[in-house]
Amino acid sequence: MFKKYTGNEQFDLQINRFTQYYEDSSKVQADLKEIVPQLVDTQSWYKIWSQFATKREEIGDYSIASNYYKAADFYLSTTDLNKQKMYDGFRDNFYKGYHEFDFERYEIPYESSFLPAVKLINPGAHKTLIVIGGFDGYMEEVIPMMRFLKNIDYNIIIFDGPGQGTALKNGLKFIMNFEKPVSTVIDYFNLQRVSLMGISWGGYFVMRAAAFEKRAEKIIAFDILYCALDVFTRRMPKIKADILMTLIKNGEADKLNAIINKLIADDIDLNWKVNNGYAITGETTPYGLFKNLEHHTMKGIGQFVNQDVLLLAGEDDQYVPISRLSQIQQELYNAASITTKVFTKETGGAEHCQAGRADLAFTEIKKFLSL
Repeated sequence: MFKKYTGNEQFDLQINRFTQYYEDSSKVQADLKEIVPQLVDTQSWYKIWSQFATKREEIGDYSIASNYYKAADFYLSTTDLNKQKMYDGFRDNFYKGYHEFDFERYEIPYESSFLPAVKLINPGAHKTLIVIGGFDGYMEEVIPMMRFLKNIDYNIIIFDGPGQGTALKNGLKFIMNFEKPVSTVIDYFNLQRVSLMGISWGGYFVMRAAAFEKRAEKIIAFDILYCALDVFTRRMPKIKADILMTLIKNGEADKLNAIINKLIADDIDLNWKVNNGYAITGETTPYGLFKNLEHHTMKGIGQFVNQDVLLLAGEDDQYVPISRLSQIQQELYNAASITTKVFTKETGGAEHCQAGRADLAFTEIKKFLSL
């Protein structure tokens, strides 16, 4: 279940995200009793998570250490000398501690670089599910989620696309047209038919891929994402969000930059979104970032999606307004079928990507894939 550890909505989302598979771990629960009271700002966030990551690594708790290193890395700026160390700790400990699936690792040639990928093997599987991550995606963070898809009739391919994980570190910046890397992955494995699942920002990427890559037959948005700029304005007062959108539309870069730079000085979550956006896109100003990301939208592409579609949505998603669900449904008027599931506070899973109750989302996903 989603737990409110600190009262800071975004801190709580990330704590749930990085510890959601350890509710039954006495080690993690004991650690959290020490960690949570010390989380007061991004500096203390890094300090305490990195301390406990080192502690768990030293005693061989590699899976736990991996998650703690990823947590420690989360709010660090790209110029922080500790960031590479946290990233290395996250990945190194992940592969030391991961035993859920038999898997194969690949480097898929892409432009002048490569897309790192992992194939999780379900023995005897006849189909393939390709999984796409999001705005701060690392495939090593996505892989553990697939525990809910053991023993189904799908092998699972997860990859870092441009702007994500190791692909970003290899120099590939974030792009809107994710059908390109998806098609590259399909070609590499010589697949004729696949299903696609997009997680978080991947909820947009998967729709974009479905619109232009017709070897995809089943499409899962886990969760929906219609428009990238929703992510930045979701928790703003409407009047403030409207002002920002008007400034973007009118090209008033200086005014927008001044407003956003003032806001991020006191808003941990917006500060992270903007600075992570700089890191993955290469942009250097709020205006440049928003103009770049405004192209990440379903507007105009819904008509091209003609596959079977599963739309998952959280009633209290911190990044995506639930009002977008009806808009997406209306714009997918050529879809072969649309299945929708909304998670509420009563059902559980009301938060972004059902943080704390991913099992509920995967129940719907397995049902959809078995149709």
